[in-house]
Amino acid sequence: MFISNDSIKFMIAKIFFNLAEFKYYSIKNTISYNYHGKDTIEINYVMSGNGKIKINDQIYEIGPNYYFVIPEFVSYTIIANEELNIYSFYLLIDKKSGYDEYINLIKNYYINKDNHNIDELFKTIHSELITKTLGYNEIVTSSFKMILVKLCRNEGLKGNRLSHWPLESLQFNIDKIFSNEFNTITIVDLADRLNMSVRDLQRYLLKNYNKNFSELKKDFKLEYAKIRLTYFNDSIEKISEDLNFSSREHFCYFFKKETNLSPLSYRKEQKMD
Repeated sequence: MFISNDSIKFMIAKIFFNLAEFKYYSIKNTISYNYHGKDTIEINYVMSGNGKIKINDQIYEIGPNYYFVIPEFVSYTIIANEELNIYSFYLLIDKKSGYDEYINLIKNYYINKDNHNIDELFKTIHSELITKTLGYNEIVTSSFKMILVKLCRNEGLKGNRLSHWPLESLQFNIDKIFSNEFNTITIVDLADRLNMSVRDLQRYLLKNYNKNFSELKKDFKLEYAKIRLTYFNDSIEKISEDLNFSSREHFCYFFKKETNLSPLSYRKEQKMD
């Protein structure tokens, strides 16, 4: 995996972007659940491999030269039954005021096949961030701008101007911790790692995610369980254990309370579909 946290900022159509992370990574025989908070956008590009992605309860097939754009308050899960190699960059949005085509790009999710050769731009960014030769920052910045332009063209987005609001950049760390450690993280641990009080953290979550800590953790657990039941043949006991439930019965109670179906009934219903 290659990860760059270079501080790169740029403006396009009066929208300010801050590159928080750029990475090239592989996933295989696994699932990856993610959720992002306010004023963020994540753009992913599949270089090779095939799999599925679940975005807000919709399932899509993904393969080479497919991209998916994930804006704020949207959850997604990647299901990789074979190796998927993906470029991804995570942007913080400092200001939202510009032409509608760019506003629409950062306010809605998109998944589509690229017909504008965007993969070459990702390769250029990757190469420049590794070598960091003279002028790499300018080349990376111009390549990011071109990616956004080509995505808008690929989606055929058009429009007028809209207003803006400020960024709360703390959410990048919250998103990353929750995505990787939702099963074990406690609110005290999370607050401590973010140098916040528990009270301030709860306020921040409610304001920027429209959920409290317990609700966010519950959502991640439920989504993980649904994916395991749908795409894998794991036993209920195994899923329960992996999600740290005290017993199979406790997990079944939790799942039925949230979905009105038992885990086995949910699995059967998904296989029928």
